[in-house]
Amino acid sequence: MSCGMTNLPDFTTKKVDMLTAAKMLKDAIDKNCKEMGMDPNWETNMATADKYGYGSDEVICVNFEAGPYDWGVKYSMGSNPNSFNPCKNPNDWYLECYYGFDVMFTPTNENPKKYKNVVVGKAPSKGMNPKMTCEEKEAA
Repeated sequence: MSCGMTNLPDFTTKKVDMLTAAKMLKDAIDKNCKEMGMDPNWETNMATADKYGYGSDEVICVNFEAGPYDWGVKYSMGSNPNSFNPCKNPNDWYLECYYGFDVMFTPTNENPKKYKNVVVGKAPSKGMNPKMTCEEKEAA
């Protein structure tokens, strides 16, 4: 069963660094959101998992709360095997989800990079998170 989205990036045939992969998926999710008649400024975001209170600054979370039901669960489990296949993953990261509407890029290496949240736009409404992206933290 597909996660209900189309034109998702290929993470199965070539190695892609985690930050680039997260940004590629976010771009694809934004396009799917628009195709579904929604505004990605309201419906999608990207930040480190610690920003959402369920992880660290080593994990990048891409979310689409108004997306197809449990899309994050399906996608992280390999529902779109030409995009992500947990059994044939050439990368040093894997996907999991915390809620059904997010995907968490989680590193597998011993000394993972750390990321910071960068605000790229105002929150669409009071009480919402601002629009964010992630960038690599400078080594201390």
